[in-house]
Amino acid sequence: MIVRAREWTAILAAMDGGFFITFEGGEGTGKSTQIRRLADHLGTRGRTVLVTREPGGTPIAEAARSLLLDPALEPDGLTELFLLEAARRDHVERVLRPALTRGEIVLSDRYADSSTVYQGMVRGVGVERVVELNRLATGGLEPDLTFVLDLDPAAGVTRARLRNAAGDGSESRLDDEPADFHHRVREGFLMLADLAPQRVRVVAAAGEADAVFERIRAELPEELR
Repeated sequence: MIVRAREWTAILAAMDGGFFITFEGGEGTGKSTQIRRLADHLGTRGRTVLVTREPGGTPIAEAARSLLLDPALEPDGLTELFLLEAARRDHVERVLRPALTRGEIVLSDRYADSSTVYQGMVRGVGVERVVELNRLATGGLEPDLTFVLDLDPAAGVTRARLRNAAGDGSESRLDDEPADFHHRVREGFLMLADLAPQRVRVVAAAGEADAVFERIRAELPEELR
């Protein structure tokens, strides 16, 4: 099922303007860059925008992020998942739900879909188990629209490493995962998009940032373009 323009209008009206957009994808696909561009674009249209990230967004969640991305640590998939879900619960209750209630547009760099792919599919924890824990942690709060930025994994990892070397990002143990890991992540997100076409849009992330943003903008509800 594809959501048509009049259906987007109904969704926006029902939420009194609050709208939840998430960005997903593998390492180095340009999520942060495109979120900044979209936030600036929506600001020019007079919308109040909250930009956040997962794991992160609250002191508890940022502490969990430091543990999860620390190259010196090697948690297994289930440990990763428990840390993420604790961070997600705090993030939803303290940041996401209040902002949406205020009628803001929330842009999040990752959300529950990342756990479904990274821990459920790739780390082998199991999709059904992750989906259930996601539901408990979020209280059923789902994005209205999700962009999966799709890029060849080798190119994405190269981007991520160059960014980190330039001091524009934080070193992450995920960058050092083998090539097969990153390919499975990409496949996982594409599979997720096939399973939820009413919500998930796959956007080619190769090329100049301006061109990628135009692809994203074309997929927005008309009221936000």
